[in-house]
Amino acid sequence: MSAPKSSLPNKPIASERVRSADLPVAWIMMLGLMVAVGPLSIDMYLPALPSMADDFGVSTAFMANSVPAYFLGLVFGQLFYGPFSDRVGRVKPLYIGMTLYVIASILCATTDNEYVLFVGRTMQALGACVGAVVTRAAIRDRLTAKQTAKAFSIMILVMGLAPILAPSLGALFLQFFDWHSIFWFLAAFGALNLLLTKFFFFETLTEENRNVRPAKEVLSQYWDLLKDPSFNYPAIGGGLLMGAMFVYISSASELIMDTYGVSATHFGWLFGMNAAGFVGLTQLNQWLTNRFRILSILRFGTMMQVLSAGTLFVVGIFLGTDAWLPLVLACIFFCIAGLGLTQPNASAIALAFQKQRAGMASALQGSLMFSVGIFGGLLLNLFPLNPVLKIGIALFVLMSLGAFLIWQIDRNLNLDDAE
Repeated sequence: MSAPKSSLPNKPIASERVRSADLPVAWIMMLGLMVAVGPLSIDMYLPALPSMADDFGVSTAFMANSVPAYFLGLVFGQLFYGPFSDRVGRVKPLYIGMTLYVIASILCATTDNEYVLFVGRTMQALGACVGAVVTRAAIRDRLTAKQTAKAFSIMILVMGLAPILAPSLGALFLQFFDWHSIFWFLAAFGALNLLLTKFFFFETLTEENRNVRPAKEVLSQYWDLLKDPSFNYPAIGGGLLMGAMFVYISSASELIMDTYGVSATHFGWLFGMNAAGFVGLTQLNQWLTNRFRILSILRFGTMMQVLSAGTLFVVGIFLGTDAWLPLVLACIFFCIAGLGLTQPNASAIALAFQKQRAGMASALQGSLMFSVGIFGGLLLNLFPLNPVLKIGIALFVLMSLGAFLIWQIDRNLNLDDAE
């Protein structure tokens, strides 16, 4: 679907790739708003977990399993939308996904059963993940590799406001309403995404660039992607780094609110600080990409994350829950903020050499991230360790593995050769 002629500046012809130094900033920021449905859905209800647990008669740790339930939907949903969008274009999947998201949000808002809530959360994710897949692929359709890294940084500036504001917004809702109101708000935000798709999202994938291979070959195409070193090292490495953040999200309420007794309002502020660091470094990344190689910035960011996670690991071993809360939060802050230097660049490298399978590459990259979040979050609940040590182990192991893979990327890889 084409946008109205006056809707956004720099509207391209569908077959045109932007080669100039100018980026279609308004369009990119609109994509960021569409992707924000994901972090809003993950983070906005976190302050409500203790009150939801009371309503359902379960523990906060049990109710926190609704976070991995959401990640489960993200994994499988992205794997569907990726090849689907490569075949039919970027617009139709957005309509399907956002409609499902609105329906699932209403289900979560009206249920009084915790297992129905888990199912609703998975359905929410199956709908919400279309935004991340399609927007990354649409950016790849239009922009060069270096422009893509900058575009992801701009997009994160918009979507990054969601995890900064979401916990505080959720806490504000709880002051005046119960937790059901949070899911009614999310349903309304999904409806807004449908309107954005209708009026402002134009098709970026031309007919000649669509994937016409038989649908039965989808699994083999994913396997080919995983064997491609220009994709697998940055995608899997970046997935491990980003997945560690989702492990933190799964355990944040238990660690900060239950262990340290922080109120829901203050939890929102503390959670937002990490997101603010993430967004801040993504904006610094735009400046850095004009002066340094993308791979060099990516490797620097991984070292920042590994050192911070290692410090948290040591704190967990020797101090446990007796550790000074600001010290624990500082370690977590630099782990999460470092993603601002790793995620835009890992994503840009992973997508750079994918053309007719950009949607699949975007989907597989996203699924890898959330797979880490699922299994990492569930494993946290299996070990009878203190919460500080549990999250320290998880972050350090995942970020160390991610850094190892990032260092395997061919340093002579020429992103200017990407079509």
